[in-house]
Amino acid sequence: MNVDLKVIASSVASMIAVVAYIPYLVDMFRGKNRPHLYTWVSIVLVTSIVAYIQLIGGAGVGAIPTFIGDLIDIVILFYCFRYGTKDIVFLDKICLSISVIGVLTYVLVRNFPVISLAIVTISEVISFIPTYRKTRNDPYSESLTSYYIVLIKLALIIVALRAYNL
Repeated sequence: MNVDLKVIASSVASMIAVVAYIPYLVDMFRGKNRPHLYTWVSIVLVTSIVAYIQLIGGAGVGAIPTFIGDLIDIVILFYCFRYGTKDIVFLDKICLSISVIGVLTYVLVRNFPVISLAIVTISEVISFIPTYRKTRNDPYSESLTSYYIVLIKLALIIVALRAYNL
């Protein structure tokens, strides 16, 4: 694939990484969107690991939007303490624990990239269970627009990766 296309895809994905969270942050500051603290703790941990995996895996410019997204995730996590939901149940604690254990397990098996990637992916999926539960109970407490825009960013990251490997 043409390197210029990868740079363009990375640039657009990086811009989307910033733009996608504008409605999320605006809705959060207005009190409309109430992020789930446990989900965002997991997202920051997992995205940091994914960014690191991309970096050491030779992703090149394809890793830039992931790092930018991780920085924005850290900002959202910071504001979760003030604007986040207070609706936390035992299942949320279990999901956070599993996600953190998944990230810690990555450290133990990082020499086995396929296993590491599977563990991190499962941790990411589990980390969304508290947000799913919260949103099922309060459907307008999340910014759906941001999620759709992030999907575009993720597709562009795949295009932008300089190296594809497990």
